[in-house]
Amino acid sequence: QSPTTTPSYCMNGILQSDVCCPSSCGRCGGSGCGQLPGGGSQCCTSAIKDAGNYCVDFSDAACIVPDPSSPTSSKSPTVAPVTSAPTLEAGGPSVYGDGPFVSLAASSEVATIPRPPPPTGVGQPRTGCPHEQGGLLDWHDAATWTNNVPNAGEDVTLPENSKVVIALGVDEELGVITIPASSELIFAENAAGIVFDIVGMDVQGALRVGSETCRYLTDLTITLHGSRPNDLNIYGKSPTATTTYKGISVNGGTISIHGKRHYPTWTRLAQTAPPGQTYLLVQEQIDWEPGQEIVLTTTAVHDSRNWHQNEVFIVSSVVLDPVPGVGAAVHLTSAITHNHIANGGYQAEVGLLSRNVKVQGAADDSEPTDPDPGTCTNNNRYHYGSNLAPCAGTDTTGFGGHIMVHSGGKGYLEGVELYRMGQTNVLGRYPFHWHMLENGCEDCYFKDNSIHRSFYRCISIHGTHGTLVSENVAYDVSGYCYYLEDGVEENNTLSFNLAAHIHPVSNIVANSGGGQIIPVFPQSSNLILPADVTASGFYLTNLHNDFIGNAASGGWSGFALPVLHSPIGSNKDVNMRPANRPTKTFDGNTAHSTGWWWSHAGAFYSGGSLYYPSGSDRLEYNAGRDQSKGRRAPCLVDKCVTNNNCDAYCAEGERAWYKLTNSKVFMVASPGLNSWSGRMEVISFEAHDVELGMEALESGFGIDNLLVECRSGESWAMPGNPNQAKANGFFWYDTGQEHIITNAKFRNCGSKSGYNFYDSSSTRGCDTNSINGCRAGSTVWGLLTHSDEHTPEIMQATRNITYEDCGRRFRLFDYKNNNSPSSVSGRNQNWLDVDGTASGLNEPTIIGSGLSDAGKWWDVEPDTVQDPDGPLTFIKTNNGPERGLGHIRLRWKDSVHNTVGKTSCLNGPKQDEAGNPYCPPIGRIRHVGPMFDALNDPSGGLPITANSEVPGIVGGFGWALSLYDGAPKNLRIDQVEVDSTTPLMLAISYPPGTSFSITAHAAYCSQSTTKSCTEIFQEADSVQHVRFSQGNTYYFDLATNVLWIRVIQFPQTYTGDTLYSQTAQWHLWDNDDMNPQTGNPNDHALDRFSFKGITLPKSKFGYVNYLEITADCTEGPVSGYCANTPAYIDPQVCSPGYIQVSYDKCCVSVSSSDCKSLTRPPTVTPTPPPTYGQTSNLVDNPGFESVSLSPWHANYGTGVTIDTSQSHSGSKSVLCADRTSTWNGVEQNLFGRLDVGVQYRYSGWVKLKNRSSSFFKLAFRITKDTGKEYPGVTGTITNTAWTKFEGTMTISTTGTLTGLEIYAEGPAANVEYWVDDVEVVQDG
Repeated sequence: QSPTTTPSYCMNGILQSDVCCPSSCGRCGGSGCGQLPGGGSQCCTSAIKDAGNYCVDFSDAACIVPDPSSPTSSKSPTVAPVTSAPTLEAGGPSVYGDGPFVSLAASSEVATIPRPPPPTGVGQPRTGCPHEQGGLLDWHDAATWTNNVPNAGEDVTLPENSKVVIALGVDEELGVITIPASSELIFAENAAGIVFDIVGMDVQGALRVGSETCRYLTDLTITLHGSRPNDLNIYGKSPTATTTYKGISVNGGTISIHGKRHYPTWTRLAQTAPPGQTYLLVQEQIDWEPGQEIVLTTTAVHDSRNWHQNEVFIVSSVVLDPVPGVGAAVHLTSAITHNHIANGGYQAEVGLLSRNVKVQGAADDSEPTDPDPGTCTNNNRYHYGSNLAPCAGTDTTGFGGHIMVHSGGKGYLEGVELYRMGQTNVLGRYPFHWHMLENGCEDCYFKDNSIHRSFYRCISIHGTHGTLVSENVAYDVSGYCYYLEDGVEENNTLSFNLAAHIHPVSNIVANSGGGQIIPVFPQSSNLILPADVTASGFYLTNLHNDFIGNAASGGWSGFALPVLHSPIGSNKDVNMRPANRPTKTFDGNTAHSTGWWWSHAGAFYSGGSLYYPSGSDRLEYNAGRDQSKGRRAPCLVDKCVTNNNCDAYCAEGERAWYKLTNSKVFMVASPGLNSWSGRMEVISFEAHDVELGMEALESGFGIDNLLVECRSGESWAMPGNPNQAKANGFFWYDTGQEHIITNAKFRNCGSKSGYNFYDSSSTRGCDTNSINGCRAGSTVWGLLTHSDEHTPEIMQATRNITYEDCGRRFRLFDYKNNNSPSSVSGRNQNWLDVDGTASGLNEPTIIGSGLSDAGKWWDVEPDTVQDPDGPLTFIKTNNGPERGLGHIRLRWKDSVHNTVGKTSCLNGPKQDEAGNPYCPPIGRIRHVGPMFDALNDPSGGLPITANSEVPGIVGGFGWALSLYDGAPKNLRIDQVEVDSTTPLMLAISYPPGTSFSITAHAAYCSQSTTKSCTEIFQEADSVQHVRFSQGNTYYFDLATNVLWIRVIQFPQTYTGDTLYSQTAQWHLWDNDDMNPQTGNPNDHALDRFSFKGITLPKSKFGYVNYLEITADCTEGPVSGYCANTPAYIDPQVCSPGYIQVSYDKCCVSVSSSDCKSLTRPPTVTPTPPPTYGQTSNLVDNPGFESVSLSPWHANYGTGVTIDTSQSHSGSKSVLCADRTSTWNGVEQNLFGRLDVGVQYRYSGWVKLKNRSSSFFKLAFRITKDTGKEYPGVTGTITNTAWTKFEGTMTISTTGTLTGLEIYAEGPAANVEYWVDDVEVVQDG
């Protein structure tokens, strides 16, 4: 229990620093104090100090205020008068009960929510008080003015080079006060308080109230007068509403106001405050005072003008440390009306509204003349059974005061109350506004102030950088509150601010339902910023700022992050993209009682595009999902500057991620967080009492340390019916995503009734009670399955998932048909459960669809687990050697595929009115082997439709594709996602005698020595050789007439690089291979998304790299297909004595552990080709007799091929054609095979093709740290005979060898030649 604090001295006098003058003086000290009533001994501070009389009683005056530590110093009071904690009787329990109480340290579960540090300098002597300096002119002294003391209604200009002090109230209402650049207007302290009524002020010099080291301790009220003009235009401008009209215009000067410091300015409840109670328990010690006004924020789900549970109270007294773990008890002069929650997960905020310095709009001309009558409904838009809606077009005429710092001015405000401020839809007229100061106000601040009953925003940072906005309390505000105006504002700090009870401007709200689209709102006279239809506590157009420890209660959203592709307003011509600027800090922010008006709003909402339509200077705002103007792509490199093109591609190594840390939401009737834009990391996120924990509808989301408590047990206060709100944990989207979630806990999510497969306890999930129940069908995990148009690739992975008292865990959510009939997206669902904690198997698991229409596509072995909730199929990854997920898109006929989303395979509807499917099967794909034949899977496998995307489990014997109209003559495979360690084999039946041309094509590629743009596949001699190849071979099995290829993921913009060779060469890329083309060490060859040690492959969309199979066959009756395509025949996948037990495994029996997996075949063909020369030849494939060119490769283009028309020995040689330079030829990497200092003999045979004779060189490229050497043998070759070139070579011992190749070169461009039988052996 804290001791009683001594009340303040000078209770009835005028306090000036550490001196108390009698109130009869009118002021204490200052110029002319000897002429005041009572004379110098009573009214001059120096005379009172000289007399040495100390105040004894609290009502004494004309005395020095004593202080225990320094009797001659004056200290700022820091703690309000308090009393001891009341008790029921002596020695009895506290009236505050036994708890439980929520301490600050235990107020969160996952997120760490920071609080502002205590102020420094508390209790130190005040210094630098502007009203105590010498040479001040008294406002009330006629000698100060040329004529008389200013009269009512007059505009007043202070004398040049003067400092005028106001020490008494000014009874008259004055016009505009002008402070010249050489002058200052200073307010002195007065125990009786000072009032100052004006139309406005033009501060060219300085307006001073206290200072940083001399906080102003008495009351001052500045009231601004002026009626709303009727000449405002659609841009919110008026010739009447000048900057000085009902406003303080800091026009190149300085506003410096420093009211009494209160700490903290807002805190949180330490215990639920029920109706009828007359005190609040809060978490922190406070110094609030009796008589001050406070706001207790709502913990209801809904918050609007017409339905809310915020409450404003008057402080009766404050008790510090009333019970252990509680900072203070705040006693109130009236009882609480609504329930305000404080539990271990979240607590209502309590904010201090009163300040001793107040700037306000006048009571008689500020309030709107058209308030919302509160009687409107919207029968076209119900939310949870309620059609409550604001009355659009009301509350349009609020016209309070404003403060604007501009034209190089400076603004420093602390301890100030701004009341009835802001002018509805008047451009730039906000309670406080830094306007276009650029970097000229980096020491400016707006802190520990309050703003309430604002008619237009709270504080605007406009074209200004580096300011501090901290510890402010805002309540009852129209329009966005904390506001970054044009999108260019950067390096500002917004910390520890509270925004509560935020309203849409003119009561026009973006009121929508469950879809992703909201009608566009245009700029109008009632909505000069159309984005105000989603007015929220924080409007953050540029994330390159610091946002720390802020709290938002109410509003359309709590934190709105609109997408601006270009700045707006005064900065619209600035060459930058605000949406792409990287985050500085976004930490410790909370939001609640928001997200009501749209099911996708989110307490944190990254979305909504604000832009100028083409050819117009009037803004439009799309609050919903805008995929053209509403997407973010944060980039470390400012492409607007480096490329003069804000749309320029941001490569992998340049990409940035928006990072939100330590965030909390609660009582939200929509997602805790929603973003239509990707590349976001969300770390330590808490969501309590929400309809959906989080919704991430764009690629590149990493989420770690997540807690979603769908229902906490607290009552949901709201209009409508709580049990119509869902209790969903997280929803996977249906296409184009990469999401990784680690270390996530879900509590009391999912429907209880009928869902006890995982948890049968009576406390699981939520029921449908009317207090805090949920809608039937709620689920922990939702997977969107309504679409045949938008379908999943490899998109999602999880690790370390836990469930507490959850009901339904999984749901394939098809809002159209409930998966009957099923959709492409429903059948294609997949998920990497890295450690099996999401599925509950607790071992690495692949999750696939459990819909019966998918056949046995996911049900690949008897050991799969069938989840009834989804339904889903759980596949144990460790049951096979190379299991993983793969994805491909197949395209073989544009006239088929181009109908998707138009006349076939739609986004939602599955059938026409006659019951005919819009997306019927036109083929099937199944796993290879008898286990998946028609006898064992009568469905034939996964349906192939016009939307022919195929994700599936890979690493097995392969996928067999069959199209109903026959084998495709031309098949393109793109959007490949597959890991190099999990082979994806594709098998297709073709008519006997079919020949093939198979080529990989890069996109956006220009051929060079370091990258190739195409790769021609070579024919192999077995399925095994294809499987274990580099992914550039094929095999046509003549026995079964089946074409086999291995589909690998290769880079988007090239087909060969120099990672493992001196010149561009195709190889098997893995996820960790880097991209040598860009010069950025952070660029990978394959696009991917990695987070917390998990990597998802990422394909491209649009104009992409692809693999093309061209089949030379007779066209059938349907164009584009081969005639007489034979039925698919499975190969023998198991050795004799073994049976197929899985898509990837053969065992003696289903239950046997005697199993065989696929093994790598010999690196040469079963029947070795003839090898020319000695067996000690150090050259691989010396006679080019292997099925492929490898390991030889071209040092240019694609003109080097195996040729059977000419050979020196055996049946093959290599032909070097399509040459554009003399050095173009064939080469092989010998690095590591030859030793330094040893002599080698080398030779090769060469013959010309299209020239009678030519120069030729067989050479080595020796690369050392000291440079390169090119030893070789030269001569003449002809087209009539093979010519042998031979010589000897020794690699010198000088320098360090780093590379070695043997290569052919010499003939002029366009000359073709053959090479055969190359030999390198150790000499002697």
